[in-house]
Amino acid sequence: MRLRTRIIAHPIITAILVLAFAGVATAAVPVFQATEAPSFCTTCHEMQPYYDAWSVGAHKGISCVECHVDAGAANHVAHKITAAKELWIHLSGDPRFPQGTAVVPDSRCLACHADIMSTTGPKFSHKQHAGSGPCVQCHSDAGHRVALDALAKAGVLQPGLETSGAAVAVRAARSSASTIATHSPVSCSKCHDLTKLECASCHQPDHEPRGACETCHQPGPRWSFSHPTSAECASCHDAPVPHFGSACETCHSPDVPFADTAYRHSSTDCAKCHTAPAKHRPGACKDCHKKPGVEWTFAHPVKAACGTCHSASAGHYRAVSCASCHRRPGVSWAATHPSSASCASCHRAPSGHVRTVSCATCHKKPGTSWAARHPASTACATCHKAPASHFGTSCASCHKPLVAWSRATFRHPSTGGEHTYRSFACVKCHPNGYGSSYCSCHKGNPPHGD
Repeated sequence: MRLRTRIIAHPIITAILVLAFAGVATAAVPVFQATEAPSFCTTCHEMQPYYDAWSVGAHKGISCVECHVDAGAANHVAHKITAAKELWIHLSGDPRFPQGTAVVPDSRCLACHADIMSTTGPKFSHKQHAGSGPCVQCHSDAGHRVALDALAKAGVLQPGLETSGAAVAVRAARSSASTIATHSPVSCSKCHDLTKLECASCHQPDHEPRGACETCHQPGPRWSFSHPTSAECASCHDAPVPHFGSACETCHSPDVPFADTAYRHSSTDCAKCHTAPAKHRPGACKDCHKKPGVEWTFAHPVKAACGTCHSASAGHYRAVSCASCHRRPGVSWAATHPSSASCASCHRAPSGHVRTVSCATCHKKPGTSWAARHPASTACATCHKAPASHFGTSCASCHKPLVAWSRATFRHPSTGGEHTYRSFACVKCHPNGYGSSYCSCHKGNPPHGD
């Protein structure tokens, strides 16, 4: 009863196959075309998951028979016998999938991919693996990637496959459309002994060659990097320019990234690695650079004599300690004139200067201004000498201390009688200078006795 029902339910399939195998050539051509169309596969519900997967796969533009049937009319006619067997199973049996990998000779794949065996890809070389096995050994899902849950939904999943030890991913397949039912798991280790292969056989590093991969990388699920502790740095790394020193381990630790390296200065003898810049002061570097190898910040020594590094400028007065005037050595050269030092310790009086007293007597702002201010004292002879032929010894009689010499006011003593000092030339009374007087008109005997 079940067989009869299925036969009645599929009169079209039965009629097509009868016509095909009857050898009616005229009717066979359109029949063949109809049965070889991919949509014909959906006539049987168990093929629906495969059709759906094909329609969204990479080969959706390729007809099913191009992969499943050899080229040529005779081969296509002969394949109808196989199709008849599948129809019989559909009508009389209970088809379940997956049933294993379909037989697809390499010749069918190479009909479209003729050049694949002569190319070398970045990750896998078909040329290198040519002859190692049929294409379907690794590409059994090329035509349709069918998920187990799709087969289960269609009611054609193999019973007990959910608990099969060979299908590890079946449990997740119930909710995953990417789990492939017909894929044949192929591991590289099936053909290769990975322990004897060089890493470069399969992998291409993204850096310049630096020796054997296993020196830094441990094979496994990740290519985690572990810096070797015994390798010479120069075997992998080039020192930057300019770089100091040749022994890398002096400053760098192998297990610390270069960017995080704490520089450890190996010696306080800076000249071993460093050259002083032009016009640099002489002396030991450590006297001014307190953190060699860390930073070159300058710190002026507080105990060193200035003359050790510095030379006084031309015209500089330095008869005393530099610190007497320069109070902030290494910070500022601003001079502060000492208030207690004697001027003569550093300065010399200019030519023609009269200085028999302390400089501060006239120069009230030492170190700030050389402007002189005459003292109010009338003891002129303390600093000044009277010029030749000068009359009198009491300067204050004619000069005022705070008034210029050219503005002296002279008052002649009274001569008595009918004469005044304005009546005759001065030499008439002072033929021998102004220090003495003689009346040359009366030969020293004035007529009135004056």
